[in-house]
Amino acid sequence: MRRRLAEYRHAVWDWNGTLLDDTWLCCESLNLLLREDGHPPVDPERYRRIFEFPVIKVYQAIGFTPDEASFRAMSVRFMAAYESRKHECRLHDGAEALLDALTRRGLTHSVLSAYERNLLAATLRQFGLDGRILRACGGQDIHAGSKEERARTHLEGMAVGRSEVIYVGDTAHDAEAAAAMGVDCVLVAHGHQHRARLEGLGVRVVDGFGELLAEA
Repeated sequence: MRRRLAEYRHAVWDWNGTLLDDTWLCCESLNLLLREDGHPPVDPERYRRIFEFPVIKVYQAIGFTPDEASFRAMSVRFMAAYESRKHECRLHDGAEALLDALTRRGLTHSVLSAYERNLLAATLRQFGLDGRILRACGGQDIHAGSKEERARTHLEGMAVGRSEVIYVGDTAHDAEAAAAMGVDCVLVAHGHQHRARLEGLGVRVVDGFGELLAEA
């Protein structure tokens, strides 16, 4: 039987695309690079159908064949475009209400993200969320690699069992990270991957936070 979110004791949140509504900005930042390099842009629908981790696969899906050096250079350009406009992003509809409702139910919260750790910490402060997040674990660099290794140790030192934790993400890689963590997972199809990419992964998929608010 599926458990309601309020029955857990701790929620691990992905950040980009899950809590933060930044898919549109990532698509526009990618298109800026494409235009600069003489390639046609991708529309948001195609972006959500080709997005995956590690992010180098996105570039490969649109026709680039970057080696490590060129991928790192493209990542720098992408992040410059993204960071210059990230102040335009907002949290997804219902995000704060869901966090508040779960907190009232006694859940604690943490963030496991591919976003570089210092940028993640600054953005959580920007949205006033740093005070309610027990642990914010970001990546070591800007290249948005795998979260699985960090997922295995993310809960260390927290007084919660694996069966008491729910992981909330927006990509197939979040399901992989949740499996590495050994916890339940729910994926929200309002972020970086289309719902069609999330179905069939063996985890629950919802369209938005409204569905989860009903059980918080």
